[in-house]
Amino acid sequence: MAGGTQRILPPPPRRWRPSFVLTSLIDIIFLLVIFFMVSSQIVPYSVLPIGPLAGGGTQHETVPQTPAGPPAVAVRILQGRVVIGGDTVEIANLPRALAELKSRGVTSILLLPGASATVQDVVTALEASKDAELANVTVLGRGGQRR
Repeated sequence: MAGGTQRILPPPPRRWRPSFVLTSLIDIIFLLVIFFMVSSQIVPYSVLPIGPLAGGGTQHETVPQTPAGPPAVAVRILQGRVVIGGDTVEIANLPRALAELKSRGVTSILLLPGASATVQDVVTALEASKDAELANVTVLGRGGQRR
C-alpha cells in the first residue's frame, strides 16, 4: 500500500442465529404423534367399561342399564376341531354342540380362529352358528379385532 492511504473495511455482518432452535421440538412432536397413533390402535375402546359418573355431582339422571343376558361363549377354532369351554369337539360335530348350547340359553358366541385354523374351518363354524340360530356371533381376529 504504497500511497499512505489505507482502506479499512467494515467487519463482515454477523449472521443472526436464533437462540431457540425448533428442530428438536419438531422431532419431539413427531415422536409424540407416532406414540399416540400406535397406542390408540392397541387399546380396544369397546372393552373398556364405562360406569356411572364418579363423585356425587348434581346430575340426577341415571344411566340406563341394559338387561344382562347370558355371557358369550368363546369357541376356539383349530384345524379340524373346535374347543368349547375346555371340551374339544370335531368340526363335523359342531352343529350338535352349538344346538346344545342354545338349549342351555346361550344366545351369543365368540369365534376365535387359531393359527392352525383354515378359512374352511371358520366358514364351517359360521354356518353351524347360523344353523343353530344364535342371535349374536362375533369373529375375533388376531389381537382381538372384531371382524
